[in-house]
Amino acid sequence: MISSVRPTAAAFALLVGAASLAACNGNNSSTPGGCGAPSGKVALVYPAPNATGIPDNFPGVIFGASVGLGGNYQALLQPTTLPLGNFIGLGTVVTWSQPLPTPYQTPSFSNPLYQISSFAGQNPLSSGTTYEIFLNDSGSNCNPTFQGQFTAQ
Repeated sequence: MISSVRPTAAAFALLVGAASLAACNGNNSSTPGGCGAPSGKVALVYPAPNATGIPDNFPGVIFGASVGLGGNYQALLQPTTLPLGNFIGLGTVVTWSQPLPTPYQTPSFSNPLYQISSFAGQNPLSSGTTYEIFLNDSGSNCNPTFQGQFTAQ
């Protein structure tokens, strides 16, 4: 009886492990979550989570990271008025050394490196619309990770 339990337990563990890998490596951006964040800590800085009245022409999304984000990282905006997966892609992150626009949120960790993902052209935001912010590693097959949301003025 013990020998029949071990293969079943081993098969179950293998199945759970395979399902976990498939969930992380699936390239289905319509179900964000799970993968995409780099090592270290990352925090949405601007617009501050749940901020309202953000100007339609805001400079972009600013992240604070404990070790910095690589050149494949970008912000994705998801209008809550559209089905999940209708992302607006911003440019890859670059260093931000200017004063932080308001309203911003200070990261909970010390010495954050600030990086911005900005629009590569005309800003497509609509007044009065709520946007969810996702962090995306465009160099991986993982799904973007939710960071917060804001409402345009």
